[in-house]
Amino acid sequence: MNRWFALVLLMPLLAAAQQTATSPSAAAQSASVRFSFDWPQGIPWQEYSIEVQSDGKTHFDGTPNAGEAHDTDAYPQDFLMSEVNRQKIFELSQKLNYFHGDFDSHLKHIAQTGRKTLEYRSPQIQGATTYNWSQNADVEELTKLFEAIAMTIDYGRKLAFQYRFDKLGMDERLKELQDLQASHEVEEIGIIAPILRKIVNDPNMMNISRQTAKHLLQTMNGSGLAAQNPAQQ
Repeated sequence: MNRWFALVLLMPLLAAAQQTATSPSAAAQSASVRFSFDWPQGIPWQEYSIEVQSDGKTHFDGTPNAGEAHDTDAYPQDFLMSEVNRQKIFELSQKLNYFHGDFDSHLKHIAQTGRKTLEYRSPQIQGATTYNWSQNADVEELTKLFEAIAMTIDYGRKLAFQYRFDKLGMDERLKELQDLQASHEVEEIGIIAPILRKIVNDPNMMNISRQTAKHLLQTMNGSGLAAQNPAQQ
């Protein structure tokens, strides 16, 4: 009798625990969005992927283009996505029904710009779509955001190379980055904060380069800060 009474008392607690484990909020905490790009002629990356977790933790993995890069070694980068962009990515994913559907334009006159894939993963939902170019404005917004992040990471590599081997060319490279920022072709400047700080704090760098790097750091506006990549140290 006592055992039966104890079981009756435990049943609501077990049901509540199960509901919590499978609730939408619990599922959202383990969701991720992944963008991948693949095109041998792609510049600066011939292939790369960016995976964003729902808590903002993000992993990049890319292979530079052999004709454009200083090397073709795989280049990984971990960083924390800014809250603004993290929220935008997951809201657009939901708006796009977690990528269930065909979003490619299928227009014959559209030039090849690389194979792109968007994926959503959670315990309850998995979806993916692949396209060359999409007429869907939300897909294009996501694509441009991820491409801009990949461009920022590429400039982190380039600045690290300039710092080690060609400090006289640093000013030109930083001006390129400023121009890209002005045209919204780079995002998450915080990813490359370590190399920018190194430039700012180096008294052997030209003052104009230090000032430009300082200005770029001041425009971060809360962007996620990267865990330092060995190439940037």
